[in-house]
Amino acid sequence: MLSHAEQQGGDVPGPVAPRPQRPATRRAAVLGVRTADDVMDQRPPTVDQDTSLWGACGRLRGAGCRHLVVVDRQLRPVGVLEERELALRWPPGPFEAHRVPLRRLVRGGPQPQARSGDTLATVARTMLVACTDAVPVVDDGGRLLGLVTARHCVELVARHGVA
Repeated sequence: MLSHAEQQGGDVPGPVAPRPQRPATRRAAVLGVRTADDVMDQRPPTVDQDTSLWGACGRLRGAGCRHLVVVDRQLRPVGVLEERELALRWPPGPFEAHRVPLRRLVRGGPQPQARSGDTLATVARTMLVACTDAVPVVDDGGRLLGLVTARHCVELVARHGVA
């Protein structure tokens, strides 16, 4: 049976507040250096780590994208799940997906992250080393600011070419 919170879309923290662009970021963009802040999704779909696999699937489907940032109560990312990963880890039985919290699905250990001022090359290297196609962008306190995906990088290359 779904909990009341999952019936209402899961324990989803509020959206990430938009931030004004910093002068250093504008300067970097003018000089042709792209940063995580330039390309990140500032409102990626998020879900609390205690939300069930069932609730996460509903949240991801409703968001219309492929990545879901799993956060703790302080809005610090603990992992990023892809829609295909949710499908591959779907448990057998009609009700098991309601009982499996996301904290069981997120890999242990430190998760790859980026800072808003990191160059896109740095973010891309982080993705390659971690064998992932999405990296959360965090502030100095480790709280989520946004998400950079491989698609963001490819779109940038497609629009502006490779220098």
